[in-house]
Amino acid sequence: MKREYPCLISSLPELIIDFDAKKFDFAALRKEVRESIHPDDYALVEILFYPYDNQNLINMLERKNSAFYEKGNFERNTFDEKIKNRLLPKYMNDFIEIFENENNEDCPAELLKLYERNRENLLHTLFYDEALTTKNAFICRWFEFDRDLRNIQAAIIARRLKIDASDSFVGSQAENFAKSAAADFGLGSEIDWIQKIIQIAEIADPYERERKIDLFRWEKIDEISVYSYFDIDAVLAFMQKADIVERWMSLDRQTGKEMFKKFINDLMKTCDTQKVFNRKDIKKI
Repeated sequence: MKREYPCLISSLPELIIDFDAKKFDFAALRKEVRESIHPDDYALVEILFYPYDNQNLINMLERKNSAFYEKGNFERNTFDEKIKNRLLPKYMNDFIEIFENENNEDCPAELLKLYERNRENLLHTLFYDEALTTKNAFICRWFEFDRDLRNIQAAIIARRLKIDASDSFVGSQAENFAKSAAADFGLGSEIDWIQKIIQIAEIADPYERERKIDLFRWEKIDEISVYSYFDIDAVLAFMQKADIVERWMSLDRQTGKEMFKKFINDLMKTCDTQKVFNRKDIKKI
C-alpha cells in the first residue's frame, strides 16, 4: 500500500502562493517535499530529475564549459568524486564505464554501437531502460510517454529537414521512427496521441509551439495521476508540474505567470482549499 501525505498535499497551495509568480523558489519547494515524505518515496522524486543529472554528467565527462543544471540531484562540488568512485545510479555508472574503457570488450554490441554513434543518446537509453523498471506506475508511465514524445519530435524535425536522424532516437521503436514513410510513422495504433503532436508541430511560432507541448505534458500528468489524491503519485505529479512552471518562469515571464495560475488552480481543485483561498488572490498574480 502506498503511503499517503494528506497534510503535505493540503498545504501545497499555501506554499505555492507564498512563493508567488515573481519569485518561484523551486529549490525551497523541493526541500519542503523532501522533508515531508518517506526517503523511499523521495527516491522516486529524484528519478524525475535525473535528466538534469544526465546532462551534467555528459558535460563533466567531456569537459564542456557548460552551465550546470542545479535542478539535478547531485551538487557540482561533489559530482567529480561521485563519478570517480561510481557513487551514482547504476545506469550512470554503466555509462561511465563505457566512456572510460577504450576496449569496451564486455559492453553489449548494440550499446557499443549506439555509443559510437551518439554518446548522449546511449545515456538517455540507459536512463529510460532503468526508469521503466521502477516499481511505481507514475514513473513508468511518465517516462514511457516522455521517451515517445521526444522520439516523435525528433522524427518530425528529421522528416521536415529531410535528414537521417536514426541516431537521435532512443528505445525499441527507433526503427519505426527512422524508416517509416507513414504520416504517423506507423505508430498511430500504438500511440493514440501522436496526431496531436504532429498538429502542434505545425505551429510556426516556436514559443507557442513549446507552450502547447508543455500544456500537453500537463494533460498527460493529470491523466496518469487522475485517481491519486494524497499518495506519492500525487506528489510526483505536483513536482513534474512545478518543473514545467519553473522552466517557463526563466524562459518567458508572461507564459510563466499563466502556467503559475494554472498550477494553483489545479491544486485548488485537488485540495479542499476554497475556504482558505479566494480566487481574487489568483487574479492579482
